[in-house]
Amino acid sequence: MNIEKSRFTSEAAPQPNSNNSVITGNDFAAIVPVISGQIGGRETNIASAKALHKVMGVGRDFTTWIKGRIAQYGFAAGVDYVAVENLSSPVSGSTKFRQQVAHDYLLSLDMAKELAMVERNEQGRAVRRYFIQCEEELQRSVPEIAASYRRQLKARISAANNFMPMCHALNMARAEQGKVTQQHHYTNESNMLSRIVLGGLTARQWARVNGHAGEPRDHMNTEQMEHLAYLESTNITLIDMGMGYDQRKGELTRLSQRWLAKRLEATHD
Repeated sequence: MNIEKSRFTSEAAPQPNSNNSVITGNDFAAIVPVISGQIGGRETNIASAKALHKVMGVGRDFTTWIKGRIAQYGFAAGVDYVAVENLSSPVSGSTKFRQQVAHDYLLSLDMAKELAMVERNEQGRAVRRYFIQCEEELQRSVPEIAASYRRQLKARISAANNFMPMCHALNMARAEQGKVTQQHHYTNESNMLSRIVLGGLTARQWARVNGHAGEPRDHMNTEQMEHLAYLESTNITLIDMGMGYDQRKGELTRLSQRWLAKRLEATHD
């Protein structure tokens, strides 16, 4: 697990005099601050797991609690959270240069909401509502950011929705020719489209070159996902027209260049 330095200042930590009673309204902003940050290279709003643990009055110690929740609900490092280091106050009786290193976890708001929900107490419900209000405020104050997230989600879903119909079209076309479709035929099809979108690289090659772990599509930007969804949809039509692999590859490359040119032209308008 990669450990990063925390971006939270001492003011971001729970106040020492706070108790486990229900806290409402803007008091949460001081106790569980939501700030702009990055998880896995993605800009997002984040919250401190330690602050969340404190205000919800969790009975277990912090490390046992957060590691248990991560394992229980399958949260992923670099996707839902990032581990960081916080320097605490000097150890009693030691030199002033010796400090304890404590780990915190910076959480996405989705993970923070889920952790609050599963605590099943009034504090957890109140904290979850606070995070929802933070998201609603983001949409009101920065609507273009919210719109960009929706556009990216739409592109990702479109690409996912087109993949299975593309595989089905390929299977049907090969069956009409008396050919059996095996797994590598689907992989070849997917890699062909990825190479057009990602500069000659397959999705896994592209992810490796750019240092991305996990599912490559998690790291593709909105335009790449929209480009891929367009090519998948177009490829279904070309398969249904009876075009072979090489012919489709040439036509998809040509149409891809036209798609990019139109996007560029629209940007400059």
